[in-house]
Amino acid sequence: VSVGALGEVSISWVAPSENVDGSPLTDLRGYRIYYGTESRSYDDSVDVTDAAATHHAFDVVSGTYYLTMTALDADGNESAYANEILRSVQ
Repeated sequence: VSVGALGEVSISWVAPSENVDGSPLTDLRGYRIYYGTESRSYDDSVDVTDAAATHHAFDVVSGTYYLTMTALDADGNESAYANEILRSVQ
C-alpha cells in the first residue's frame, strides 16, 4: 500500500491461485478493498471487478486508515480478510 498526493491510496497485491483447500482457483471474479478509521471496523469498501487486476488506486480524505481486502468468486462468495494494513494519508 502506498499513499500518493492529495489523498490517494494505492494498493497492490499478488492474485490468489488456489482456494483455501488447495484446489485451483478457477472462478475468481474480483476483489473488495475495505477501509476505515478503526482497526477491524471498516466503514467503506471499493470493489475491483477485474479479476486480473493486481493494483488499484482510490481517493480518500486525509486521516489514518486501516485497510484490508478480500477475493470474490463468480458466485459472490467472499474470502476471509487479508492482513490489515495501517496508513496515514495527508
